[in-house]
Amino acid sequence: MSESIISGATRLDLLILRMPTRILIAEDSQPVRTALRTLLEDAGPWEIIAVENGEDAVAKAQELKPDLIILDLVMPVMDGLRAAKQISQLFPEIPLLMHTMHWSPQVEVEAQKVGIRKVVSKADSRLLVSTVQQFLAPVAPPPVAETPKPDIPTPDVVPPPPILESGSASVSDALSAPSSGENGDVPGNRRVS
Repeated sequence: MSESIISGATRLDLLILRMPTRILIAEDSQPVRTALRTLLEDAGPWEIIAVENGEDAVAKAQELKPDLIILDLVMPVMDGLRAAKQISQLFPEIPLLMHTMHWSPQVEVEAQKVGIRKVVSKADSRLLVSTVQQFLAPVAPPPVAETPKPDIPTPDVVPPPPILESGSASVSDALSAPSSGENGDVPGNRRVS
């Protein structure tokens, strides 16, 4: 970092700038935890913390305040629904996802009641990665509304006649031309004899 950036920032500012995005995984199966860690580390520049039950997930969430939490449904000590309820009461801003083999519409409804934002079947790991990316994507500010331009009709404007140089034949002719013919007739009218 450049000296000008460092000199104007506090230690806390620098610490916050360096903190990686943290994802907490609560999964009781060691092979699944390892596979999830690998899958997520390959998908983004995230720090992955893994625990093996819901009780540990609640404790780690309080300790680390991760950016996103992925919970299994069925775990020993404390299941994913009970853990989600406690975590969402403590940290309602942290997105909670459930990654389970037991997906059903009923599980989805129960999960949403306790603060889970999305339930993803373990059969669809690609959906899990895209869901994590969606929840961790920075929120773009709303677009600035363009000020509507009034719909005022523009009148047809006739350009002014060309300016003639003073002393030219056409200017002097125009200024000295009689309004009637030489014989008193109006120009354009012929006298018929």
